[in-house]
Amino acid sequence: MRLTSKTDRRLLAVGAIAAASALALAGCSGSGGGSDAGGDDGTLTIGVLAVGEGSLAFAMDESKRAIEVAMQQYGGDADGGTVGDTEVEFIYESTDGTSGTAQTKVKKLVENDDVDIVFGPVSGDEGEAVAQYALTVPEKTFVISAASPVGLTLEGADNLYRFFGDSAMWMGGVGTYAHDDKGYENIYLIAEDYSFPYDNAGGFFSEFCDAGGQITGSSWVPVGTTDYATIISTIPDETDAVYVGLGGADAASFLSQAVTAGVAKPLVGGTIAVDTTALSGDTNLASAAEGMISGGPVPGQDYDNPDWIEFSDAYTALPDAFPSPSIFAILPYNSIMPLLMGIETTGGDLGADQESLHEALSATDWNSPTGNITVDENNQGIVDNFIVEVQSDGGELVLNTISEAAGVTQDTVTYDRFDSCP
Repeated sequence: MRLTSKTDRRLLAVGAIAAASALALAGCSGSGGGSDAGGDDGTLTIGVLAVGEGSLAFAMDESKRAIEVAMQQYGGDADGGTVGDTEVEFIYESTDGTSGTAQTKVKKLVENDDVDIVFGPVSGDEGEAVAQYALTVPEKTFVISAASPVGLTLEGADNLYRFFGDSAMWMGGVGTYAHDDKGYENIYLIAEDYSFPYDNAGGFFSEFCDAGGQITGSSWVPVGTTDYATIISTIPDETDAVYVGLGGADAASFLSQAVTAGVAKPLVGGTIAVDTTALSGDTNLASAAEGMISGGPVPGQDYDNPDWIEFSDAYTALPDAFPSPSIFAILPYNSIMPLLMGIETTGGDLGADQESLHEALSATDWNSPTGNITVDENNQGIVDNFIVEVQSDGGELVLNTISEAAGVTQDTVTYDRFDSCP
């Protein structure tokens, strides 16, 4: 069985996408060459794209909470404030998680609202659409807030930055740990049918199969699937564990039905399957979720980084926040802070085609709540990664940290070993 036909096609298409988008530049007339210091009143506008509909609808509120915590440090809030000597205003656009909506909304922000900077989006498919659009407007700056497809920073957009790992990087070490430490030899795969789960599962199975593991079957389901009974009933008996590449309400639905069906096999979670957004709503999920291992940018509750504790305290103090920071909050926070620091460094004068801002962003060297963040030559974050396990603590499902890897690069997890998956 080949797990990665879609992933391979996407990665092979990166060069073609970049070339096609570059050709589109010849017909674009939006490239202003002068100094850019915001609107007529000197205010810099940041257009925020975040999912507000569907199974990831909480992402808009999480993005606003992340921006709120960041702007509190400047005396502002989620609507804006003064960063250094520069007034900053946020404009929010809700998406439904699809590439079509993201393309429509990012064009509105840039071409109608004339924002200076785009912050977002959240979903993987959205990220690919925004990355391609960024190539056509080189005079604007794009900072990805949560979208994690492998190819985003490989598509040649010098004006696009991502200050966190891609979805394959997040699973670095988990495949080897599942095989060598947990003893799983055969794993069945259930995952949502869009770009993020492909890359996230790819990062896991490239290691797992290289270590000698096998895939016993796979089910790729549409986002929003609510009935997993048939899939659960077809999991082969010889399967040692089940990989769950679902998120949000979909992950919660699967775990609930796994409890009802009496699934006794251990689970390996995709990164967002173990997120607080999936685990915090129903304590009855414990018998299925407890012991589930995963990897990603969110550490366990036992993580003692003072910056993490400070961020967690500020986050949980906000109205209606989850019991602990979700991945949809920490990623936007770790992304908006370098942007705000870059604006402060430039004094609000972003430079011709915002090159002064780009220089500041490229020089990022920041001790974030989840470890040091720098960027490589592709404007891709070099970050820390965590292997975690779901445990029960006083009736609540929480993450505990198994291990931490520092300075993880995009070269850490590759796709050239997928052929080892039988």
